[in-house]
Amino acid sequence: MLNSAIRLSVPRVPIRPVNPVTEDVCSGSLRSVIESQIIPRLLEAHPRPGAANAQHFKLAYQPLQAEIAAFAELCVSRGSDEVLEFIEKLLLDHVDNDSIFLNLIAPAARHLGLMWESERADFSQVTMGLLRMHQITHRIGYEYQSGPQKAGVSKRVMLASAPGSQHILGLAMVSEFFRKDGWQVVIEVAGTPSQLCHAARNEWFDLVGLSVGVTEQLDHLADLISDLKRQSRNPNIPVLLGGPVFSAFDLSAESLGADGISTDAIEGVQLASLLVGT
Repeated sequence: MLNSAIRLSVPRVPIRPVNPVTEDVCSGSLRSVIESQIIPRLLEAHPRPGAANAQHFKLAYQPLQAEIAAFAELCVSRGSDEVLEFIEKLLLDHVDNDSIFLNLIAPAARHLGLMWESERADFSQVTMGLLRMHQITHRIGYEYQSGPQKAGVSKRVMLASAPGSQHILGLAMVSEFFRKDGWQVVIEVAGTPSQLCHAARNEWFDLVGLSVGVTEQLDHLADLISDLKRQSRNPNIPVLLGGPVFSAFDLSAESLGADGISTDAIEGVQLASLLVGT
């Protein structure tokens, strides 16, 4: 799993960085997250007990590269209902879930990375495509296998955007600072508060880091933090906040029920370590 840490600050960057050096770093970071975090996370999904799926059918589903590209484009450009409809047609044709994940979703996720690198999609489009793929795993009766159930030697953090926006690029960029500090991170690409709480409940984390990118997310942020703390497997989980909103507004962590706020990645690493007592 990718060694990293929480997203503490997401600068308001243009869709495509202008500086060639920055562009290489951003592209490499996003590609690293897709290959090392998002794809394995998708493929760790397994059917929930009693879930309706086609797991007993083992047809050799081998989509062509053009079909994989078309599915990736579908995830980027269409709504979640249309993407799910596409998957349900495969299930009706008795294509098994393993084939869908291994032979369609994983290659399509990699294709999204290529779309980013070739400037055929911006980071928000890539994020939306990955979110659609994430949603599929839940909607067809899959969930992620549980990770560690108790504290271990390595510091673990769940890194996510507050529901209402997704910033995979920002997560990837800031994570580089925490990788060097020895953190292990799970980047949770979840679209709803319930999915975030389920992730916090499903495995042990020493810290939750939430990025807040737009002011509308503030309306429900305190409730989200309260639910995360209440449902987390770690009963004393600290929550650290970051993102552009906290550069624009003077807000206290205490007023939101959080344990800290940082808009600087380097300071955030130090604060994260203090919050978990290391």
